[in-house]
Amino acid sequence: MKIALAQINTVIGDFDGNAERIVRFAQQAKDRGAELVVFPELAICGYPPRDLVERSEFVRRSEDALKCLVARLPDVAVLVGYVRRSAASGKPASNAAALVRRGRIVLDYVKILLPYYDVFDESRYFEPGVRAGIYDLDGIHLGTTICEDVWNDKNFWKQQLYPRDPVEEIARAGAEVLLNIASSPYNVEKIKLRHDMLRAIALERKIVVAYVNHVGGNDQLIMDGSSLAFDAEGQLLARARSFEEDLVIFDTDGSQREIHDGPASQLEEVYQALVLGTRDYVRKCGFRKALVGLSGGVDSSLVATLAADALGAENVHGVSMPGPYSSSGSVRDAEALARNLGIDFRVIPITPIFENYLGTLDPVFGDLPRDVTEENIQARIRGNILIDFLQLRSRTVVNFALRSIRVKDHQVFFERARPRQQLAL
Repeated sequence: MKIALAQINTVIGDFDGNAERIVRFAQQAKDRGAELVVFPELAICGYPPRDLVERSEFVRRSEDALKCLVARLPDVAVLVGYVRRSAASGKPASNAAALVRRGRIVLDYVKILLPYYDVFDESRYFEPGVRAGIYDLDGIHLGTTICEDVWNDKNFWKQQLYPRDPVEEIARAGAEVLLNIASSPYNVEKIKLRHDMLRAIALERKIVVAYVNHVGGNDQLIMDGSSLAFDAEGQLLARARSFEEDLVIFDTDGSQREIHDGPASQLEEVYQALVLGTRDYVRKCGFRKALVGLSGGVDSSLVATLAADALGAENVHGVSMPGPYSSSGSVRDAEALARNLGIDFRVIPITPIFENYLGTLDPVFGDLPRDVTEENIQARIRGNILIDFLQLRSRTVVNFALRSIRVKDHQVFFERARPRQQLAL
């Protein structure tokens, strides 16, 4: 069977836009000969919907979007994630996957394992499923799982977090192909971890494993894509690109493979994650341009480079704000950086404002010697200037000040200073 992994970038709550993307990728997959197209977890509503699933209207729109999608999909089997009303008496919503074929839903699977750790709080919102997702498609026994369902293999993990193992259950039920639709956030070494875990499942269960992951940034979460497929011998059948939309097709018998290159190094991997997260934060919040305070140092240089790569140089404004503690070379370095990147560049000196500030505070400070307190006043002045500069630009400009980028416990963190005005979503 030829299976397509459709790795797409969705927007939370954009049911129409997400559906258009699903139809377009499904048609591309059909045109390339795919018999089954697999989309990520909660692809119809976007991930993570969080408190939106507590609104009955949001859940209803997800169900309605699936109904419309069923009527619009090309003549190819499609597995797609969505949120629907729960059939049980517990939580009102379920994280589900619908297998659509020839204008009807032939399998409606509900996620069994609901994570409640780290960035996940799914057990707060969703009612877990109770039955394994098995379906015979043209003589091939498919086993359907959703993200966390495959992260409890006792043969791979030293400690299991859940009493059930959906992978073991579908293997015992005779599944020949394990499908896993996911929205797995990126962190350093996560791509390799998933590769090793999924390959271990394929080898242990002697089953074809097909995994498709969301790609894109949604506020603090970045999904890297990096979708994969392995045959029952652990050989790689397909690999999608990281940090961009992609469509890869493979045949379960190994006669067709599609393997795209990934990042060349961990440093490149982290940089691509930051660019994607920045681009999607700006785009999905309705902004178009970025405003960056340039000091001439390494930190602001990296931020400006990220902004230019994410949004395009024409959409980045750099502002140098030299003060009495600034070195003579800082403005020159900032200007050289802006010129090399091709971004707009302005210089707004803050020394006059700084001196007036100190004059106002002299009666309070008295005879105390000047120290880091006075020096830090510069940062507050610069922050106000950036906000005032923002007022002169379109409301589609975001004050883009990444204060720090750091890696801790294999997690990539980056902080953003948000603008005074936010567009209503």
